[in-house]
Amino acid sequence: MNKKQVLERVLPEQAGVSSQGILNFLDSVNDKRINLHSFMLLRHGKIAAEGYYRPFDGKLLHNVFSVSKSVTSAAVGIAIGEGLLSLADKVVDFFPEKLGKDVHKYTAMMTIEHLLAMATVHTKSTNTRMDDWVEGFLNTPPDHAPGTIFAYDTTGTHTLCAIIQKVTGMTVHEYLKTRLFDPIGMGEIQWESCPMNINKGGSGIKCTTEDLARFGQLYLQKGIWEGKQVLPEGWVERSTARHIDNSNTRMMLDGKNGYGYQFWRTRKNSYCAFGMGGQLVVVMPERDAVFVSTANTLLYRDGQQMLLDSMWEALYPAMADGMLEKNELAYGQLKLRLDTLALVLPEGKNQSPTALRVSGQRFVLEKNPLEYDACEFTFEGLSPRLRFYKGEDWVDISFGMNRWTLGNEPFFGHRSASAATWVDEKTCVVNIQIFDHLQMFILTCRFEEGYLVIHIQPVGVLSTEKVECHLNGSL
Repeated sequence: MNKKQVLERVLPEQAGVSSQGILNFLDSVNDKRINLHSFMLLRHGKIAAEGYYRPFDGKLLHNVFSVSKSVTSAAVGIAIGEGLLSLADKVVDFFPEKLGKDVHKYTAMMTIEHLLAMATVHTKSTNTRMDDWVEGFLNTPPDHAPGTIFAYDTTGTHTLCAIIQKVTGMTVHEYLKTRLFDPIGMGEIQWESCPMNINKGGSGIKCTTEDLARFGQLYLQKGIWEGKQVLPEGWVERSTARHIDNSNTRMMLDGKNGYGYQFWRTRKNSYCAFGMGGQLVVVMPERDAVFVSTANTLLYRDGQQMLLDSMWEALYPAMADGMLEKNELAYGQLKLRLDTLALVLPEGKNQSPTALRVSGQRFVLEKNPLEYDACEFTFEGLSPRLRFYKGEDWVDISFGMNRWTLGNEPFFGHRSASAATWVDEKTCVVNIQIFDHLQMFILTCRFEEGYLVIHIQPVGVLSTEKVECHLNGSL
């Protein structure tokens, strides 16, 4: 299958999914103020529902973070099927040139299977501030014997990519293009690399929402796509089974149901590829369904669980065994909702008496980490903005009132969208969403008589220590 062929889109009821159940899911996400970017539900191999929250759309290559681990797992399975690797292979045997003088016995015991099951010798990821992440992984003193304790170790997954590159002479990205990505119709895939030009095995993939859905559907079909065995027979069952207890994990992801080969076990006999911030591929064999999402849930601790709960509580029970009769009223409401989805904002108003009072006024700022001298809001006209002054220069945040406006955010200059709302008479909240990184900024702007306080709250993955601050200004 090539990327020009599309997954069939059907009415929800044709796939045995209630339109009302999808509406209930949208309501649940909105009520929890989850910052969902997109979702897609496949049932019986067809797209029963999909939604994109403006300004995000279906063409965006979204960073999926640790979903990349599950793709790396697929690559290992293919390499094993080609006879290039085995689960019992010792990791140190692939990199004799990277080993120190004395190799610890625990490190020497580590196998490919230990890396797949997050059962390495380390309690956490090793140093990635050095150029050679694999050398760091192999020479960091171990904490325990391999295969005994679950510990989320991204550098172990990265080492799997390094092994595949060593035995194939190709990056994993190159290796998978003709073996996985092209055969199942995934489009353009971007994959970041470490300083040694090895794809970041534990993160770094950017792809579309539909690409994620195709990957999940391949697993639901036990590695078969249009009659072709893309993944080796039995690999899906083996790699998604429970291989180690994860009761010691501090992260909430559908309870603690165990961990496979770079897949999380989830409730109702399902499994999940999970990336930080709500990037999800949930495969539900008992419902013949796949749910995928992109999001930024990092404002909340374990925000991904809030999203999963909405899926289980609203979408899962909406899936029937057979086709359903079309519900004209519910489907009409659903279509309207899906056509008008937009990123969540605090509940508020477009106008406030304060806006008229402060618009065009320049506030002199006290000394601050961003080194801004002053700021000025313009609320009049069709293009509201916040301008920060630094000497003779300035930067603008253009925003819509309860609508999203495209531009560049002021702190790093990345492509973004911004929107604002008055949550009360004196408080305007400006939300900035970056497209190319999982990052947003929430600016809470409180106007009092003669002075202003702006709290800048970063939410995401960029290094924002200097950005997170309070700006105090006066007229």
